[in-house]
Amino acid sequence: MKAIEFQILGVGAWGTGFLNWNDLSDILLGYSEGEEGLAKAPKPEVIPANERRRAPLPVRLAVESSWQAVQNAGLDPVDLPCVFVSGIGDTQLTDYMCRVLAGENKALSPTKFHNSVHNAAAGYWTISTGCMQAANSVAGFQESVSLTLMEALVQCQTENKPLLLTFYDAPSSEVLKELLKNEDPFSASIVIAPKEWSKQHRNYIATIENQGCEWPKFNSIRALEKMYSTNPTAKIFSLLSLIAQTDDETKNDLNTISISLPLSSQSRITIELDYKSET
Repeated sequence: MKAIEFQILGVGAWGTGFLNWNDLSDILLGYSEGEEGLAKAPKPEVIPANERRRAPLPVRLAVESSWQAVQNAGLDPVDLPCVFVSGIGDTQLTDYMCRVLAGENKALSPTKFHNSVHNAAAGYWTISTGCMQAANSVAGFQESVSLTLMEALVQCQTENKPLLLTFYDAPSSEVLKELLKNEDPFSASIVIAPKEWSKQHRNYIATIENQGCEWPKFNSIRALEKMYSTNPTAKIFSLLSLIAQTDDETKNDLNTISISLPLSSQSRITIELDYKSET
């Protein structure tokens, strides 16, 4: 597959130990171990108050980091297509609906049923911001991050315009923890753009290769290790770590920075800084 060149215009993040990209970047670079006692759930101001009270945790996570990323990119969300991804969706609502439907009283809460669809986060985002661009919602379990990156990069290059990607997962319901042991809320968003979109941002190169690989090791950052191993969308830490390093002026060996993420047992996506464009 032909290489795809792109830029990253903005990043947003929210999770256990961090409330924004600056917090998370410091953890990824080893400057911080994260903070304890932070809020257990975000309150994204872009969602009107009445709707925000009814919005489930996964939606609030996704919208919060999306808003941060778009603000950091300095773009209007109205103009941005978006791709949202959760490993297996809102497990709390899935558990609730299965329990109700298996019981004698099968009357589901209309609000919870409304929020149970996999594109709920994208719906809240586009309605709250007035965005009428294309909005995709993806679920790929453990390969959610790599599959979504491929989907978004192809779309960004094809349409030749910036695009918002949001990765989010909330703690699993008890009944599904045997399948997914995630215990931490997490969301991260990035705004990507075609190469040389902005002179203020670096270019990256993504290539699809017919060779499998394992997920990168992530053992050196204890504050994030558990989340990385149990939360499907927290696998984006691999790319976020690369972004943090390229943004850190103290790093001098940028030509060695690259990551490879598995797409399947026989394919992978590799992303690296286009250091040649720096000279």
